[in-house]
Parts: sequence; structure tokens; C-alpha cells
Amino acid sequence: MGSRKILMTEAAKDQKPTADSPNPDGINARINQYNKVVRLAKLSSLLLEKIDFKILPEALTAKSSELKRDLNVKTKVMGYDSESGDCVASIVWSVEIKKKRKRVVKCGAGYIVVYQEIKDCPEDMVQMFIDHVGKTATYAYFRALYAHLDWSANLRSPPLPVLHIQPSVRKIRQNYKEAASQSEAP
Repeated sequence: MGSRKILMTEAAKDQKPTADSPNPDGINARINQYNKVVRLAKLSSLLLEKIDFKILPEALTAKSSELKRDLNVKTKVMGYDSESGDCVASIVWSVEIKKKRKRVVKCGAGYIVVYQEIKDCPEDMVQMFIDHVGKTATYAYFRALYAHLDWSANLRSPPLPVLHIQPSVRKIRQNYKEAASQSEAP
């Protein structure tokens, strides 16, 4: 592949990027910021905080073709100190099985993750790190927990899928555009 040169006038170099015309240098800077978080972060603790499991008798008598399963996750950075580099986050996984519109199985688990040494990084990049790496760190534990509870309740549902999460360059670009549009606001 050949390389492209972008020629800019002196006036164009001094302009701030706008939301509708992304600056490749700004996007690359955001990617570098995210990579810095990945490079610095050290997992200190991963704790199971809460389990919620409920099953209705209809789940045991229903045909598998009548059941629909949903897997969801919510992440939240509960605290981040840029100076010390400590980050505490909550990651809550949930599985619901419905028969028609009625929820017949609910399994949820909340985890607290603590990362250290993430010094001097933008909070939005720390959140993106938690959204990707934190999810991955906790999912294996949730998947095993769900499999055990499924077996104990004799549900015989298929195993939860293997998780494939990759940081989205599109999301980094979107965050950059939002930051650029906010810097333009009066």
C-alpha cells in the first residue's frame, strides 16, 4: 500500500477540528491514549459482589424452542483517581430467559474490579478500557457461575457464548468528535 501525504496550509494547521471533519491526528492521539491505559493498567482485585438467581416452574416444563435468552452487561466506573492511578469499577452481568413475554429465569452477578497504575489518563479512555477489558476479565467468572446455577436448577440451557470484544476505532472516533464539538461550544 502506498502512503498518502496530506498538504495543509498554515491557516488550516491552526484550526481546531470540528465534529463533522475529523482530524486524523486527533483520532490517532485518542487511540494512543487508549493504548496508554491498556499498557499501564494492572488488575489488583476482582470481587464477586452480588448474585441474583430466580427460576419459575414454567422454565422447567417449556420446550427449548419456546425460550429466548438475552445476555446483558452494564459497566460503570465508580471512581478514578488520575493522580494515584486507581480505578474502581462495577460490572453487572445478567441473563434472562423468557417464554413469550414472561421472564422465567433471571441470573445476575455484579463484580467489582480494581485496576491500579492508570496514572494521568483521560477518564473517557479509562471508561472505554473498563467497557472492553473489564468485561472480558469478569465474563469468564460469570459464564462459569451461570453454568453451575443452570446445572443446579436442571435448566439444561446451552452454555453462554464465548465473548469477543475488540475496542472499536469507530467509538474512539465518535468520542473524539464529541470532544471536538464540546470544545467549540461557547
